[in-house]
Amino acid sequence: MKDKKYDVRRRYEATATQYDKRYLEIQMSKYNEIFSEIDVDNSDIILDVGGGTGLLLDFMENQTSNIFCCDISFKMLLEGKNKHKTNHFICADSDHLPFKKNIFNKIVCVSVIQNIPDPQITLREIHSSLRSEGIFILTALTKLFSDSDIKETMHKARFSILKLWQLPVEDIAVIANKNEC
Repeated sequence: MKDKKYDVRRRYEATATQYDKRYLEIQMSKYNEIFSEIDVDNSDIILDVGGGTGLLLDFMENQTSNIFCCDISFKMLLEGKNKHKTNHFICADSDHLPFKKNIFNKIVCVSVIQNIPDPQITLREIHSSLRSEGIFILTALTKLFSDSDIKETMHKARFSILKLWQLPVEDIAVIANKNEC
């Protein structure tokens, strides 16, 4: 399991300086689609799990200053920090998020789940970090995850799906909240 994580980290570290050039357009398309479905308040505290170079910060511009970008790749985060000097960049494994319980209003995890050996571990960490009234946004590659896969994964992680739909680009998207049962 650790081998997959470290392979993913090495792959992203090797391409960190080119990541935005390669993926900016497709990631912005995903953000446009998912954020058209939810409201963001200036006081929201947002966690971007697998946030890499801070493309969510590029997308959100000045909507909120409370965005924490968390990624396993230090070099990806360094690229983000070079663009966004005043934001929060945290190098951490998504299976071991270094945050207090119930701290974030919104947690975003875009096109990350396919890189995680055991998504349930990460989803438990996300569940723990999300406030009870918070919103969790997840996207996953449709070539690897079906609607039923996502429904089962979210149910096991104790999330209630508010909306599930296919994005115009390569992902399935989910908006969910915590199921406290």
